Amino acid sequence: MAQAPEREAAPGRRRFCLGRAARAPLFALALFAASPAAAQDGHAGHSPAPPETARVFAVDGLRVDPNAPPPGSAVGRAGVTLSGGTYVHLVYGRPFARGRVVYGGLGAWNAPWVTGAHDATELTTIGPILVAGRPLAAGTYSLVTTPRADRTWTLHLNRGLGSPLADDFDPARDALTVEIRADTLAAAVPVLTFRFEADGPAVALTFAWDRLGFRLPIAAAR
Repeated sequence: MAQAPEREAAPGRRRFCLGRAARAPLFALALFAASPAAAQDGHAGHSPAPPETARVFAVDGLRVDPNAPPPGSAVGRAGVTLSGGTYVHLVYGRPFARGRVVYGGLGAWNAPWVTGAHDATELTTIGPILVAGRPLAAGTYSLVTTPRADRTWTLHLNRGLGSPLADDFDPARDALTVEIRADTLAAAVPVLTFRFEADGPAVALTFAWDRLGFRLPIAAAR
């Protein structure tokens, strides 16, 4: 009797190569039932449990010597999955100090700054979150700061996107503003860096460049 042609494995499903003696229906069924793919199929329609602790990542672009960087700015990414499953993602330009005066030099005091290089830094959240305890709806926002010499900065999460060098910044489009404190860092950071830092379910968005930095608490909205 001619053998029936083998069926192609579904995409993403492990395909088993069995010998002739192992192709008896019950044995093959038992093998399939024990496979990871079958276990996954058996849970179809069930979402994975949300994480109890936050998970973070960061991408800093090409590895370069920060003391002798190439021309231009790098591009960085940082992200976090909050406890409960809400994903928050940041994309930003990473300028190098290159021995220049950063605050009050490259960027003026008391003026909006894209907090990066070129276009404004952008923060995206797929669900509602709390920023320093204040609610922010799901969406994508420009992250703009207004630095001040007394270290009291204003952070703007603004609905206007793609603002070049803050020229198009419109405070009337702010979705949220938060007063933050910029602290003196123990050591100078030569390239602008954002990170999400997690301690269990608690998360902070951190910023550091040259000798100043800040921390911004982030949490999933309940």
